[in-house]
Amino acid sequence: MYKPEIQELLTEHPLEPLSAIVARYLYNQITYLQIKPGSFLNISQIASDLDVSRTTVREAITSLLSLKLIRQTESGKMQVAPLSTYEMFDVYRVRQAIEIEAAKDICEYITPDIIDSMEQYAKDFRFAVKKRDYLKTLDADRNFHALIINSCRNPFIRTMHGSIAGISERYLAYGTIVLTTRADDNYPFFAAAINQHFMLVHAFRSTIPEYVAHILKLHLDTASKVCSYPGLELKL
Repeated sequence: MYKPEIQELLTEHPLEPLSAIVARYLYNQITYLQIKPGSFLNISQIASDLDVSRTTVREAITSLLSLKLIRQTESGKMQVAPLSTYEMFDVYRVRQAIEIEAAKDICEYITPDIIDSMEQYAKDFRFAVKKRDYLKTLDADRNFHALIINSCRNPFIRTMHGSIAGISERYLAYGTIVLTTRADDNYPFFAAAINQHFMLVHAFRSTIPEYVAHILKLHLDTASKVCSYPGLELKL
């Protein structure tokens, strides 16, 4: 019998081969940082835990290599890519370029339903981060930013975002860990992390692209500072 998480994914994606399902499972584990950056993957252990063949696990891992979530060392071992401060800043610069263009684009046709969903995600984020609930905080933050991308009508923006989604989500998850496990209410970016989602909702209501771009840039700059505070070394 498959592990419940695998069975759930099989139900959601019944037409996908088992290797793709296992890849989805590992993707989620890696991007949620449930498998720590820098960890070495034991193919036999994963196969045993999930009750699948080692060949299936190898195929799944191979598909994640191209996403740069896993790397193969010189000795041939499979390792979850470590977190890097320099990569984090590069990723946030790219996120700014992509998300700001998406946000400016949707200002032309944004609907009350989209804004209402954004506001609800902002409320979910505020509630979860105050409760120091890592998973709910992360899900609310992911949902908020995914809504911006998914509401954009430019398919190339969505494609570009998809190409860095896995890497980007790991740094978003890291920032969430900082907020929910390390930060107290006096943490310098704690209030900003909460308030800027509501500032973005207000900006989108104005439908002024330049205003939205300004607030979103401020928000993503703050997110990168959360990841790198208080120093430049990223540690779990």
